[in-house]
Amino acid sequence: MTDEQKMLQDSAERYLRENYEFASRQNALDSGHAIDLDRWQAFSDMGWAAMTAPEDADGFGFGLADIAPVIESFGYYLVREPLLESAVLAGGVIAAASETAKAQYLPGIIDGSIIATIPQRNTAPLTIHTVDGEDRLRGDLQFVPSGGTASHILAPTKHGNQNHWAIIDLSQSGTSRVVYQSHDGRQGAHISVDQAYDGSCILLSGADADAATDALYTRAMLVAAAEGVGAMQGALDSTVEYTRQREQFGQPLSSFQALQHRMADMLIQTELARSLVLAACQAWDTQAENASTLALAAKAKVDLAARNVTQEAIQMHGGIATTNEYKVGHYFKRVALLESWPQHRDALIAEFIQRREA
Repeated sequence: MTDEQKMLQDSAERYLRENYEFASRQNALDSGHAIDLDRWQAFSDMGWAAMTAPEDADGFGFGLADIAPVIESFGYYLVREPLLESAVLAGGVIAAASETAKAQYLPGIIDGSIIATIPQRNTAPLTIHTVDGEDRLRGDLQFVPSGGTASHILAPTKHGNQNHWAIIDLSQSGTSRVVYQSHDGRQGAHISVDQAYDGSCILLSGADADAATDALYTRAMLVAAAEGVGAMQGALDSTVEYTRQREQFGQPLSSFQALQHRMADMLIQTELARSLVLAACQAWDTQAENASTLALAAKAKVDLAARNVTQEAIQMHGGIATTNEYKVGHYFKRVALLESWPQHRDALIAEFIQRREA
C-alpha cells in the first residue's frame, strides 16, 4: 500500500468516525435534506472524489482494490451522499470519453460541483427521434438511485441501431423528475427527458459505448459488494456491543455460548465476503480474463451473506432493532437496497450460473 492510499483510507475512517455518527445522520434524515452539502464538500476537499479519476485529470488513479476499504466505510457508517455513484461510477464512464468531455466534466466531479448518477442495469435507453424536422432526445429512466440529489445523469441512449452514453444536465429545460425516498434514506427519482438533441451530450458511441456499459456495471457490482461488506461489519459490531451490554439472568448476553456461536458465524461470513470482494476487485484492476464473472460471484455472495448477517443481528437485538433509534435495522435496509443494485440478486445469480454452464 502506498503512502497516498494509506492516507486516503485513514482520512476516510477518521472523518466518518468523528463526523458521521449515527445520531447526526438520523437528524439530517429527519430534517428532510437530501444530502448534507457541508459533508459533500468535505468529501471532495479530502480527495475522495478523485480516488479513481485518471492522474492526467488531477486524480489519484487508484484501482478498486485500493479503495475497497474506503467503500466499506461508506457502508459501515451508512453514508447517504452519492459519492460512489458520482465519482467512481459516473466518473469512470466520463474518464473513457473524449479529452474534451473529460475536461468539461471531470473537474466538476472531482471538486464536487457536479453530482452525477447512473440508472439501473438494463434500464430502457433514451432514444433519439426526429419530430417535425427536429431531432429530440426522449425517454423515461425509472428508479434512478440518488436521482433526487443528482445534478447530472449518465444515460444509455439509442439512435437507430447504435448505442451511446449521454450526459444530461438535470437543470436544463426538457427534464423532469419525481423524487422518492428509498427505505435506507437516500433520494431516488423517476427521470423523464424530452429535449432538443444536437449531439453535444453524447460521451461515447458504438463499440466504445458497449464496452463502457460492461465496465460500468461490473464496477457497480464491485462497489455495491464492498459497501455491503461494510454494512455486514457494522451489523456485527453493533451486535457484539449490544450483547455485551444487555443482561439476562444476571449475565451479559455475550456470555451465552449459543449466541457466541451465532456471532462467530456472522464474523466468518463477513470475512469470507470481504476476501471474495477484494479478490474480485484485484481481478478487475489487473484485467484478468475472469474478472466480470468473479464480480458476479462476489456480488451474489455478498447479497446472500449480508442478508443473513443483518437478519441475525436483528434477531439478537430483538424487537428494538426495528426502531429508527437503533442502527442495526438501518444496516438491514441498506443491504436490502444493495441487493437490487445495479441489478437484482436473482438475475445476477442466474447470469453467473449461465456463464458457468457455457
